Amino acid sequence: MEEQILRAAESRAVAGSLACADAHAIAAMFDIPPQEVGRIINRSSNLRFYRCQLGLFGYGPKAEGRSKIVLKAVNLPEEIVSALREASQEGRISCRAAWEIAERFAYPRLGIANILEALGIKVSPCQLGCF
Repeated sequence: MEEQILRAAESRAVAGSLACADAHAIAAMFDIPPQEVGRIINRSSNLRFYRCQLGLFGYGPKAEGRSKIVLKAVNLPEEIVSALREASQEGRISCRAAWEIAERFAYPRLGIANILEALGIKVSPCQLGCF
């Protein structure tokens, strides 16, 4: 199955990079956790992940401070803030928990990341194992 996953990743890659959404699609296609896709790609290929669905990396040159697209949110819906604080521990929330909250409130994932930025809550761990 590892070879099939690598072929699927290579076919979706652009200039040596695989988008987070594509990695999650591959995980769904093979009915495995996204973290397993991340492990396989990191262990057995030279592909890099980019275009994090929470906007945390892969959107421009890191050296120029442009790899993130997250901004501090101005609008902080009370019920979402409460859910994020409840799901966080020691100033961190898992990527999976952030996605689940976005889904529960029908709120964009990037919007959730913007709220997290305003609250000073960091996302970790990543579902693909990037951080």
